[in-house]
Amino acid sequence: MYAKTHEILTREAAKLAGVDEKLIPNLCFGAKSPDLVPDYSYKVYLTYRGRLRVRKTRVKHHEPDPSLLKKYVVEARHRWLKGSREDAAKLVGRILHYVGDSAIISPSIDDDLHDQMERKCSRINPRQVIENLNLFKPIGKRETLKVLMDSLEKGPASSALEAVKRTLDTSFSIISSILSSPTAPRRFRELGDRCYEYFKGRKNLTLFLSLFLIILPCINLILLSLKLSFAIALASLIFIIIPSMIAGISGMIMYRSRDMNTALYSARRAYGSLPWIVIGMVISGLIIFSIGHTVVLTLLIPEIPMTVIIYHRLFKISEWKRIKDEIDWFKWE
Repeated sequence: MYAKTHEILTREAAKLAGVDEKLIPNLCFGAKSPDLVPDYSYKVYLTYRGRLRVRKTRVKHHEPDPSLLKKYVVEARHRWLKGSREDAAKLVGRILHYVGDSAIISPSIDDDLHDQMERKCSRINPRQVIENLNLFKPIGKRETLKVLMDSLEKGPASSALEAVKRTLDTSFSIISSILSSPTAPRRFRELGDRCYEYFKGRKNLTLFLSLFLIILPCINLILLSLKLSFAIALASLIFIIIPSMIAGISGMIMYRSRDMNTALYSARRAYGSLPWIVIGMVISGLIIFSIGHTVVLTLLIPEIPMTVIIYHRLFKISEWKRIKDEIDWFKWE
């Protein structure tokens, strides 16, 4: 779409979403920014001579990378929660640029049709199609990302009118969700309360498990340092030390927390570290096995059953499963 078309559609969607008038210029600026400052993806590859290289590729506007837009959605919401309203609005506008362009066929597929669609879109008055829109206000991260992915998966629209309508629909949903109130809605707050009370009832267990995750990697590091240099020992165990420390320290914060916001955010960090503990244990285990220190290897094994225990005793409740992906989307106090 033309830059002017992006601006017009973004402004109209922002008005429909009831956004503060002061933020609309930031949204419009962001909606034009990918044409001025492109996004790039980076991919590491191995040459036929065995050398690592990085390939820098410009992100396609009409076939954008979904993972990039997901990252932008989460980052925009985080900025909004931190009070950086203008920065959040600019990043939301950047997302909307890709939403609009993805509704039009790529020039690499059909250059003439692409140009024709862009011209037709620029001639459509968005106010004339408002009555035919299917406006939906998502609540939370899951619904917001689903709206975005559904829009991208539809591919190019069959007509300019359809492209404009889809752009307005999706833009309204994204704006109204990301730039919405930071406070968790009632149905999420009730789930958060139950999780918070559940964690409080297991404070002693949380303390024990957290201390285990912090102390055991340190013991392994000391034992391996007796046989190897400290630098080599640290390099061998770093894959298990980092996630264990994150989970352990997060658990300690959960144990000491006196408010729901801190407890839920810490629980989310601890929960997110659990898969990496298992992965790190496998990687570190293979390294230690290859250098022949099986005694230290046996001390790593308890990390896996302990991780399973943490999951089953702290996080295997229905309320947590429903709310875990929404923790960083709201404030809980």
